[in-house]
Formats: sequence, structure tokens, C-alpha cells
Amino acid sequence: MVSGFNTEVEFEGTCFHIQTEVRKEADIETAVYVKGAVVHSFKTSHPDLSLTQVGTGQQFMQLLEEQHRQVIAQIRSGEIKPPPVSEAVSGPLEKS
Repeated sequence: MVSGFNTEVEFEGTCFHIQTEVRKEADIETAVYVKGAVVHSFKTSHPDLSLTQVGTGQQFMQLLEEQHRQVIAQIRSGEIKPPPVSEAVSGPLEKS
């Protein structure tokens, strides 16, 4: 059984890394990283499904993949954005 998905998406010059994985038996968490920093996180719980019950494993994997694809769609639509870049001070500071 697949334990998660990892995808790189470039949008408007920013590379996003999306990681979706099973956290507990029925929890799915998706984290979005930009340059190693988490910029978005989304977690769902599915207590009605158990990975140990016959027939629910495939259903759970569909939910895992669906959540991963939804977050990718949010990036591509501009809903999830990278943090603003701090403006660097150009040149040395002058004393008055």
C-alpha cells in the first residue's frame, strides 16, 4: 500500500513541494513546502475508515490522492502562495 504522495509543482516562478501522507490510522496530512519551509498544511480525519478493515484500504487511498490533488489545484489557482520575500537593504546604512 502507498503511504503517501510527493509532487513538485512550479507556479509563477516558485517551486512548491507537496507531501501528503497517512499520519495516524485514519488521518491524512498534506504539507506544502517552499525552500524547505512549510507554507501550508491541511489535515483531515476519517474515523469511519480503518486501514485494517477489508475493503476500506482502497477507499482511504482514494481520499489520500484526492486531498493531494486538491492542494495542487489550490496552488495552481493561486490560493496557496509562497511567503513574501523580505526586501533586502541595499548598500550600507548611513549615519546622520
